[in-house]
Amino acid sequence: MSSKKIITVLGATGNQGGSVITALLAHPEIASQYSIRGVTRDTTKPSAQKLLAKGVEPIKADLNDPSSLQAAFHGAFAVFAVTNYWETMSKSTEIAQGKNVVDAAIATGIKHLIISSLPNVTALTNGDLSNVEHFDSKAEVSDYAEAQKHKTSMWVTHFMPGYFMQNLKSTINKDPATGASMMTIPWDETSTQIPLIDIVSDAGKYVAGALVLGAGADGARIQAVSQWATPNEVASTVTEVTGDKVTFLEVPKDVWEGYLPLPPHAKTELGENMILIKDYSYYGNDAPAKQHEHNKYVEAIPGQSLTSLEDFVKAEF
Repeated sequence: MSSKKIITVLGATGNQGGSVITALLAHPEIASQYSIRGVTRDTTKPSAQKLLAKGVEPIKADLNDPSSLQAAFHGAFAVFAVTNYWETMSKSTEIAQGKNVVDAAIATGIKHLIISSLPNVTALTNGDLSNVEHFDSKAEVSDYAEAQKHKTSMWVTHFMPGYFMQNLKSTINKDPATGASMMTIPWDETSTQIPLIDIVSDAGKYVAGALVLGAGADGARIQAVSQWATPNEVASTVTEVTGDKVTFLEVPKDVWEGYLPLPPHAKTELGENMILIKDYSYYGNDAPAKQHEHNKYVEAIPGQSLTSLEDFVKAEF
């Protein structure tokens, strides 16, 4: 019988869960201490079978089915949980799913729950930005976990990823009149600080560090950022790496929202999301200066390093 602890990873075939699995397997000491269960909704898919090839146990569970979550968590020491607001675009659904995870973790005696979360934008902005539902829903789940964890002395860590580097490509488009490459977003070209994260490469590094720190990560709300950069720095980096000159142009929020092929409420939500970055630095205006305090989770594992914007552009553009 294996003496390894078990960590159950939700969203195992997605960006965040997949990154966590990669990071855990990359470090022999962690891999020797933990067996990994990878939760997916369909264990017969090729992506799930690839988990098996890595030594990960695929297990079927659904965020809407509490009993399936309890089965996936049974006997585990830790859980990494991620929910996806954009599947339903429903705040209430994401909150219900997140609470299902917390309840299942408590019911099965999980010692360390690591939740993919985000700041409460309504609270952070004193109600000025009250429509960023995919942040506020996750924040509500985090608050629920904090309120419930005393029942079993569970440690709870809140992993809060920044703006995905993977989304940068879609912000750069050709001007139909001139053919020039333009990056158009309602940000200020030099004062806006974007909390960029390579979600595929770096999410797992933060989570693995939190797992290693254990009780030292209880209650932590980790601002997970690979590199802070201004819009001009993004444009110049893409220009230098690709040779295609990219110019940043600030556009009004309502104009930018008009570009989005989404329902009106989603346009409003993402527009406010951009203003959150521009006016509140995503996590709060002191966030860039405090980044070093959060990088300790990456540094908890020797040899881990974060992806620079330049290296990401070289690999992905």
